Amino acid sequence: MDETDPAVAPPPLAGPFRLHTFRPRGRPDVGTRSLFVHEWTSSGFTVRGLVGLLDLTAGHCASRQAVVLPHERVHADQVQQLAGRMARGRVDTAPILLAHRGPATLRGLLDEVCSEPPRLVRTLRDQRHRVWALARPSELDLVAEELKRASALLADGHHRYAAHLRLHASGTRGADRALSVLVDHDDTPLHLGAIHRVLAGSVLQTARSQGWGVAPTHADNPLREVAPGRIIAWEDGRTHVLTLPPTPGPPGGSGLVTTATMPVLALDRLLEQAQATDVSYHHEADSALAEARRRDRTALLLPAPTLDEVLAVVRQGRLLPEKATSFQPKPRPGILTRRLRDA
Repeated sequence: MDETDPAVAPPPLAGPFRLHTFRPRGRPDVGTRSLFVHEWTSSGFTVRGLVGLLDLTAGHCASRQAVVLPHERVHADQVQQLAGRMARGRVDTAPILLAHRGPATLRGLLDEVCSEPPRLVRTLRDQRHRVWALARPSELDLVAEELKRASALLADGHHRYAAHLRLHASGTRGADRALSVLVDHDDTPLHLGAIHRVLAGSVLQTARSQGWGVAPTHADNPLREVAPGRIIAWEDGRTHVLTLPPTPGPPGGSGLVTTATMPVLALDRLLEQAQATDVSYHHEADSALAEARRRDRTALLLPAPTLDEVLAVVRQGRLLPEKATSFQPKPRPGILTRRLRDA
């Protein structure tokens, strides 16, 4: 990590949750301000979400009361650079990606809307996109009523979210609302995967000294050893299972997530103590193993978290390490865009 650009926590957003209508830049051409349903298909996954302008004017609050919950830190320099580009270009080109568990009534509305011909059909490289508009007053009223009680995880777009907050604080017109797509995890869930590490140096001795359980395993395929609650380390041709004992956490009842159930929470400290260098990141475990074998390095294979685990962590006022989650597929930018001045 670049020490000149420290990672900072973007603040959770206070409620109520509101998505405002907008008139998109270019296509689809609609005569009035609308919300939109955006469906995209990639690599066999089809996801749809409700697109609108997320209201950022409510300010910030504690994680337990928040309606938008970031789960990763951001780099201040990157936020400043992105805010500068947005201020100069005056355009939102990529939506913030939000995930929640929505009500059945809202899913029913989206089903009705998607039964009609789409306003836009487009294929960009490996993704097929379809877009419908929601402009009837009855539709917009239902969405507003159902979202009053909503809360969502900020799945992707932490730097865009932080850039909007920076521009809003500076008084930039239109920055008080951020182009966003809200995906219902109970409707068309995003695939939530792990991000694996490959690094120079050893971690096993440091893990033992820091209280991790380190147990060798003789399984032929390290990929089969990946499971919730543990990290698999492949080092010098041998496979080890790394676990942490339960650690005290903030009060929260049955929803408490600890390093024992989600050991990625302690991964940053382990890598820092081991003085790990030249860390690379892989979305596929077999890709991480292949690089470790080819370059004589250590591979750390992580289990995929669940949405509820990630939400439980942030509700406890904590954040995950960088590169802890991979929400896929993300919609390609440019399908629905919005001019900042069109507040």
